Amino acid sequence: MVLRFAIKTLGCKVNQYDAQAVAAVLESAGFLPADRDAGPSTDLLVVHTCCVTATAMRKSRQAIRRALRRSPQAAILIAGCYGDYDGRRLRAMLAELNVPPRRVAFAGHHGDVAACVEQFARDLRDSDGAGADRSRIRAEPRGDDGCMSAPRDARITASPASIRTRRKAAVKANVPGASRLPPLRHFAGHHRAFVKVQDGCDAFCAYCVVPYTRPRVGSRSPGDIVAECRRLVAAGHREIVLCGVFLGAFGRSTAVRRRWPDAPSPLGDLLRRVAGIDGLWRVRLSSIEPGDVTDDLLAAFGELPNAAPHFHLPLQSGSRRILRRMNRQYTAREYRRTVDRVRSALDRPAVTTDVIVGFPGETEEDFAATLDAARHAGFAKIHAFPFSPVEGTAAWTYRHEAAPPQAVRARLARLAELEAQLAADYRRSFVGETMEALVEGPPRRGGKGTASHQAMTDRYLTVAFPPPPGPDDLTGRIVRLHVDAVTSAGLAGTLEEPLDG
Repeated sequence: MVLRFAIKTLGCKVNQYDAQAVAAVLESAGFLPADRDAGPSTDLLVVHTCCVTATAMRKSRQAIRRALRRSPQAAILIAGCYGDYDGRRLRAMLAELNVPPRRVAFAGHHGDVAACVEQFARDLRDSDGAGADRSRIRAEPRGDDGCMSAPRDARITASPASIRTRRKAAVKANVPGASRLPPLRHFAGHHRAFVKVQDGCDAFCAYCVVPYTRPRVGSRSPGDIVAECRRLVAAGHREIVLCGVFLGAFGRSTAVRRRWPDAPSPLGDLLRRVAGIDGLWRVRLSSIEPGDVTDDLLAAFGELPNAAPHFHLPLQSGSRRILRRMNRQYTAREYRRTVDRVRSALDRPAVTTDVIVGFPGETEEDFAATLDAARHAGFAKIHAFPFSPVEGTAAWTYRHEAAPPQAVRARLARLAELEAQLAADYRRSFVGETMEALVEGPPRRGGKGTASHQAMTDRYLTVAFPPPPGPDDLTGRIVRLHVDAVTSAGLAGTLEEPLDG
């Protein structure tokens, strides 16, 4: 009997990579992916959850409910950070939805995710082998592999005096098992492939709970990473995105920069090795902290024609006082210096960022400093978020000092207005030029029956262009585009020629 699975993934690129690896484990176990719209015939639901904000947690719960409405008889495996953070709430929610505990598994970061998935898949196959009732899935409690045992919740109410103690306890308690998630051979549904090179964070920014769910910092070997990238390029992926929970800590045992040895970061060498893979059009870094943009890393970008000049450097706040309260590892002045170095080293690099608005204690003066920092950086894109209090973090203890909702909404609107201006200014600098880009999908229908392809440039700019006449499908191909105009979503262009077949 053929069993089918469906995966829903929320959150970061690392989560998306892990979801692809879980799919590979299930396919090795004989499962097949469900149709795009998973329905009653789906046997196993996998939801990769996120807990970086309260909104992400709410969306994770919604995704679980929605999946179970479509496939009410399916077993469910919950992966990602939210299961580690507040597994008790998720178990209670599943009980309210009348999902028997034997049909539920949690794959925590502290355990061997591959072993958990393999065991749960085996139990599901055994129970379904001869028309058996799906509710009879065997689920023996296990603790060491992190599967099907009670999740280790990070959600702890504590006084400020105990925050340091809780941080140490989190790192000590969440020792991960030796996960056997397989390297990827393809990245289903994407032309850009994400490759996880690093996992874990112990920096404990005041607003972030992720170090309680992924506290152990570790990296994959450069040889394994390069071998995986070669397989992905051979499978047709033209761009590789190197990602990590704290990417700058690649090759380090901690994300706390002051504890690093006085030695060059290995990230530049990794970038060089991946960039040298035959057939790779572009290699890109995901989010990286401003303090991790070393001279050697910038030199690598200058040397490599296929290294994308795009740096996602989280700012969070332009106020020195607020950054210190956030427990960030840089000052506003240091952030500006990093941006200046990037712009001096490269031609019109794209600098994108994250900003938290309304952090506890943020005044109008603090927010004005954020606007000033954004103007100085000339960001190509700003991902702005209102402060989200998350129980267990340091900021939870002073959440009552957060700005009123109406003030936060007004500040977000002002930041969005500035972002639109900065983004348009940056895009305008490319009008009239010819750029290479990766076509990400078939033509999309717009107003008045028009259609356009969407392609992504090395600088993370989206260019819309009319498809050429004829049946040729440009999806997944590299094209050369003439940039004609700035649009609200990116750029508009005209196809000059495809560069590959």
